[in-house]
Amino acid sequence: MTYRGTASSPMAFDWESTTQIAPFGLLRQAQAKRVRQLRFATIIFVVLAVVSAPAAFFVIRELSKDPVFVELDELDLPEWAAQNPTDGAVGSRWCIRECRSRQRTWESARSPEETNRAFVGKLRNAGWVEWNIPDCQAEGVDGMETCWQRDEYVLDLWVRAAVCDVKGARPTVSPAPAPSGKSPTAKPPSKAPSAASSDSPPGEGDPGPAPTAICPLAVTTIKVFNRISYDPGGGGQPGP
Repeated sequence: MTYRGTASSPMAFDWESTTQIAPFGLLRQAQAKRVRQLRFATIIFVVLAVVSAPAAFFVIRELSKDPVFVELDELDLPEWAAQNPTDGAVGSRWCIRECRSRQRTWESARSPEETNRAFVGKLRNAGWVEWNIPDCQAEGVDGMETCWQRDEYVLDLWVRAAVCDVKGARPTVSPAPAPSGKSPTAKPPSKAPSAASSDSPPGEGDPGPAPTAICPLAVTTIKVFNRISYDPGGGGQPGP
């Protein structure tokens, strides 16, 4: 077989020549080698993706979880004082354009005074120190409001009586009496039991649950700010 490339020795060919015709066996070996390398790289990529996916998930979850809300979760509040929590946040955790302010609201099954004592005790146990500043208690706001500080954060605690619009149960309407012109041969209707009768079935004429079974006795709101953005005379006050 004759090759049109130039060679300085019987085994050295000029591979740059456009007229070079490589042996078919060498081409197959080079292609097979590239296929093996591609398969190996694909396996390595898949293994790395499978191994790193859980770690990336946990890292992203920890970065996205606000540490302030984690601290509030760890206050170990009594169950009766921390019912139905509701969270809200505004701003950036890294104070980009606006520092983040966090808010959590709970409902309590006991009085505002007892609820406030429970929260104050738990905040002190968590390392918060009461911060006595003149503008902490907003004017015209009912309830008990105190300010606290720890590290780079300022906390606003507001406990007040709950305001609920509880509607009473609708009165039970007795059946209308039989018309006077009814035929005498017709069977008279049985007498309907009165709502106040002692033999009335359970639940009929019941005035409904007490307001405390529907409406909590107290509501607690905690707002947490970065110290550099805390404004006790403005944004630091809780909303209505």
